[in-house]
Amino acid sequence: MRLLHLLLGSTWLLASCVPRRPGAASTGATQQAPGVSAPAPLPPDAPVAIHRVSEIEPPPVAVASEPVPGFMRGINLGNALDAPQEGAWGVTLDEKHFEMAKAAGLDHIRLPVRFSAHAQDEAPYTIEDSFWKRVDWALDQAAARGLSIIIDLHHYEELMKKPAQHADRVVGIWKQVAERYKGRPASVAFELINEPCNELKSALLNPIQKRAIAAIRLTNPTRLIIANSYFWAGADYLKELELPPDPNVIASFHDYQPILFTHQGMPFMPAEFQTRGIVFPGPPAAPVTAVEAGQKLDWVSTWINSYNSQPIATNANGPNAIFDYFKIVEAYIKSSKRRVYLGEFGVSDNADPKSREEWLRVVRKEAEKRKIGWAIWDDGGKFRALNVALGTWVAPIHAGLFE
Repeated sequence: MRLLHLLLGSTWLLASCVPRRPGAASTGATQQAPGVSAPAPLPPDAPVAIHRVSEIEPPPVAVASEPVPGFMRGINLGNALDAPQEGAWGVTLDEKHFEMAKAAGLDHIRLPVRFSAHAQDEAPYTIEDSFWKRVDWALDQAAARGLSIIIDLHHYEELMKKPAQHADRVVGIWKQVAERYKGRPASVAFELINEPCNELKSALLNPIQKRAIAAIRLTNPTRLIIANSYFWAGADYLKELELPPDPNVIASFHDYQPILFTHQGMPFMPAEFQTRGIVFPGPPAAPVTAVEAGQKLDWVSTWINSYNSQPIATNANGPNAIFDYFKIVEAYIKSSKRRVYLGEFGVSDNADPKSREEWLRVVRKEAEKRKIGWAIWDDGGKFRALNVALGTWVAPIHAGLFE
């Protein structure tokens, strides 16, 4: 949504290049996965969602992406291999992750991997053998179930802060990944840099990604490569991507908009994001009062005022906010003639279950109408979709994705 991006400004930039930490997920069951705490209850006076999404007619699709076979409906297995050490954030990969994804009818896994925590600091930046074996195992698990898989270089935080100092290292890491997996089938894809942010602006991101692509193409001439835009893979920044004229290099964006809804009350977010009880779609049955820190910021006050007062058709937390975001993606598809991929989207369990379901359904349908493949974000905690301990899906997530 253009308005939200303008309102967020530097506050969102400062707040959000933070790893998503493990937390709780709401499944309706009492048993919790190992390392996952019970979900925090909604405030007792939280507004109740009215849910009138059907009142708004989605706009027609002006242009669609070319589909990416094998990468159309997927799930992130986050907070496992992208943690500083697997298990440190409460998630350890298990065969059940892959079994449940396949049984649900998904066709791929997006595998966030923190190679930077397991590679030497000096050239040739050798990656630990024990870590390679865990990545190998994940690829084998996907292959055994007929699932495609994306190896996503995730949480390279030092690169975001000092791009010039880490450019050679990220290229060196990709040289090793490309060499190790050059014999894997086309169902294995490479994603260069997750959510570029902070100092890794487009002017520095573009040459680094070009170098990484060139290094990969030496050993993998046709493998699918996915490139994120700047600003945490923001759709607004797709237009700044500079990618080679290679049909197997595609662009990726993420969708957590509006962020005051999807990340409400998340402990890793700054104080102005701690307002709870925001429902989708707006307006709420009763007005929401922003936390004190939010009241002091114009962009938060403006958003909350729109959310409380505007009818659903123009509400800051209504379906049109999502439609507007996808129109930005459409503009990029039209201008670039390039395929695109929605690598992450989700809303935490701090939102009420029905709001989560409705928001996910709208985002998922808008992607699918445009032939854009997607992967729901699952971090095993506040954004959990799979309850591996019970072998069940979190109910509102399943409903939003498949009903």
